[in-house]
Amino acid sequence: SSRVSYGLSRNGYVPTAFERTNKRGVPWVGLITAFVIGCICFLPFPSWRSLVGLITSASVLMYAGAPLSFGVFRNRLPDAHRPYRLPGGSWMSPLAFIVANLLILWSGWTTDWKLGVAILIGYVILVANRVFKMNPITPQLDLRAAQWLPVYLVGMGLIVYLSDFGPLKHPWFPLWWDMLATGVFSLIIYYWAMAVALPAEQIQYMIDQVVVPEEEEVL
Repeated sequence: SSRVSYGLSRNGYVPTAFERTNKRGVPWVGLITAFVIGCICFLPFPSWRSLVGLITSASVLMYAGAPLSFGVFRNRLPDAHRPYRLPGGSWMSPLAFIVANLLILWSGWTTDWKLGVAILIGYVILVANRVFKMNPITPQLDLRAAQWLPVYLVGMGLIVYLSDFGPLKHPWFPLWWDMLATGVFSLIIYYWAMAVALPAEQIQYMIDQVVVPEEEEVL
C-alpha cells in the first residue's frame, strides 16, 4: 500500500507528502497512512469476514479495469511490442469484464455500499489534491474518455441495490434476471469505453510519462 501511494504521488494524483522516504528508501508516510486507514476500516465491520468481503470487492473492481485497458491497447496500439499475445482477446476481454461485475453483484449491497463510500473518499482526495495544488505535477485528465465511469459506478450500485443481493424484500431484478442485467450493462459500458478511448498518440505519451517506483529503488 505504501508503494502504491508513493507511485500515485510521483505521478501527481495525491499530495507530495507520500513521496517522503527514510534512509532505507521506505515511503514511511504511506506506510503510516495505510496502517491508520487499516485500523479505521475495522470500525464499521462486525467481523473479519465482512472486512475481507470489502477488500475482495475492491480488488475485483480494480481488476475490472484490466479488460477495458486490454481492449483499448489491443485496438489503439495493435503493433506495440508484447511478450505474449492473448488468443481470442476480442471476446475474452468483454467476457472478463462481465465476470468481474458479476463478482461485484454477488458480493451484495451490504459490502458494496461501503465500497462506494471508499471510492467517493478517494475522489475527494484526488480533487482536493488538484484544487489546492498539493502536488506540482498535474496529470492530464480527459473527461471525455472517462465519461462512462460515473455511469458505470452508479449503474452497478443501482443494479446491486435492486437485485436479489440487495436490501429490498421484493427486488426489481430477481435471481438470474439480476445477472442478466449485469451482463447487458457490462457490455454497454465496455463498448462505450472502447468508443471514447484516447487516441493512440495520447496513450503512448501518457505511458512515457508514468514514473514506476521500482525504477527509483523504493523499498
